[in-house]
Amino acid sequence: MASLAHQGWRRTPRRKSGSKRLVTCPRCGFTFDISYARTFACAGCPSLVQCAFIKCPRCGHEFPSPHVG
Repeated sequence: MASLAHQGWRRTPRRKSGSKRLVTCPRCGFTFDISYARTFACAGCPSLVQCAFIKCPRCGHEFPSPHVG
């Protein structure tokens, strides 16, 4: 398996505040921050403000947010 740097990914330091809301895509297993998905995968979606779904930035699968109750 190729390294993350080789694939264009880079590791970023974790925030000490613990404010990251990480989710894992049920289809591909990719773990990502919800704000990252909202910024990149959901760009251009008209329902971004009131949406209860998350779109995986890797495979595009949409699934219900575990943080919406």
